[in-house]
Amino acid sequence: MKQRLTITKAVLFLSIFFGYLTSNGQADFDTVCSGAEEFYKVVKTDGSKYTWITSSGGTVGYGAETMSDSIMVTWKVTDQLSTEFVKVLETNKYGRIGDTITLNILVAPVPTAVISGSDTLFDGNTGTNRISISLTGTAPWSIEYNDGKSNITIKDIESSPFTLETRSLSNPPEIHKFTLVTVKNESGCSGVVSGVAEITVSPPVKTSKIIHN
Repeated sequence: MKQRLTITKAVLFLSIFFGYLTSNGQADFDTVCSGAEEFYKVVKTDGSKYTWITSSGGTVGYGAETMSDSIMVTWKVTDQLSTEFVKVLETNKYGRIGDTITLNILVAPVPTAVISGSDTLFDGNTGTNRISISLTGTAPWSIEYNDGKSNITIKDIESSPFTLETRSLSNPPEIHKFTLVTVKNESGCSGVVSGVAEITVSPPVKTSKIIHN
């Protein structure tokens, strides 16, 4: 579940945001999803013990009490971007203590997406732009939706609500249902989707011949 931001602007932002650079000039950071359970470790040195410290947003599952070379951390559920950290201090078998090693953590909120809307079209018309998708979390988002025939992906959505413009719709069927399949944010966190949009398509009027009784 652990993800790393890869785009240049995000790396620059995080370098400034954390204010922490390693000697090679790269920001020492990681990104995780809100509520995620993550595993952290160092390369073990025989005879060493490790003191782990996490910020208040992380709950240690195991490893800290036994001074192990690894720990499991569950990160808090949040609806806003937050910054946390994991630190480790190694004491070797001679009692010598090393430098504190820090990994800065950006906790990204899990996104949500709700689809809604309705419209009535005449058969043969173009599609509709009356389907709305409300998104929470941090932009940009990517969504996958189903239009009754296939799954379609839209990436790099920058604002909410997002107006979905459909393809041309026809009758049959009379009712076209649109549902969401997935939503993800830039950090790769998968979220919760809900809702349905229904578009009604009227068939052409086909009046019979006039019959004289």
